Amino acid sequence: MSLKDNFSQAVKDILKKDGLVGDDMSKKNAEKSELDRYLEPNTAAESSRQTPKEAAPATPVLPRPQPPQQQYAETQPVQQPRQQTYQQQSSQSAAQPQTRREAAPSSYSPIESPYHDVEEQTIISRNTIIEGSVRSFANVTLEGSVKGDIQSTKNASISGKLIGNLDCNNASMLGSQMQGSILSKGQVKFDRDSLILGNINAVYLDMNGKVKGNIDINGKAEFKSDAYVIGDINVATLTVLEGATISGHVNTTYLQEAPSNIFPEMISMGDLG
Repeated sequence: MSLKDNFSQAVKDILKKDGLVGDDMSKKNAEKSELDRYLEPNTAAESSRQTPKEAAPATPVLPRPQPPQQQYAETQPVQQPRQQTYQQQSSQSAAQPQTRREAAPSSYSPIESPYHDVEEQTIISRNTIIEGSVRSFANVTLEGSVKGDIQSTKNASISGKLIGNLDCNNASMLGSQMQGSILSKGQVKFDRDSLILGNINAVYLDMNGKVKGNIDINGKAEFKSDAYVIGDINVATLTVLEGATISGHVNTTYLQEAPSNIFPEMISMGDLG
């Protein structure tokens, strides 16, 4: 029995003693005093209010999600070593320039420059045609065609066509065709596929191609097995391999002692007595 029921029963007992309320009123459902109506418990309402609470299933207690600030606070200690590492690196980088400035005078060497070893090149490509003279202070490589003279203070490599004279230090004729004279301060080398219509003047000659013209060599001339020469040859030292063809006068006393100094005009008997 609830507290309200106990209170209503006590009030009824007091009223019965005073003769204000009788048992007939409990038997008669027609007339009830306002006090009885107020004190009468509303069992239906209380049952309706209590039933959902009793029948309600127990809801599971879920963990409360943590806000982003707490998660960031938990991961923040992991990032602290990185900040310390960055500070250490910044402090080390700040100290490095002093070390470099101190070591720079001892390690610097202006002589070790790669640009001193690079030689200039004058290249005339295969699909290039030049009409006019070419003068260069660098090495010349001719793969195309030139109609004019070529002058170079250094070496020349000719694998194209040249109609004109060639003046250089050393000359390499590699499968070339030339109409003109060659003046070389060093050596001239011909491969078997090279052809020249003109004279050659050099110190050393390595011939394995075809030449129609006079050849003057101050030093040694070597004619290999595929060499074919039509013209006079003046040379100090001559080497002719088997298979070479020479049509012309060959003189091996070029720039040597005059024959008059070797042979006397007559042989004298001398004094017999």
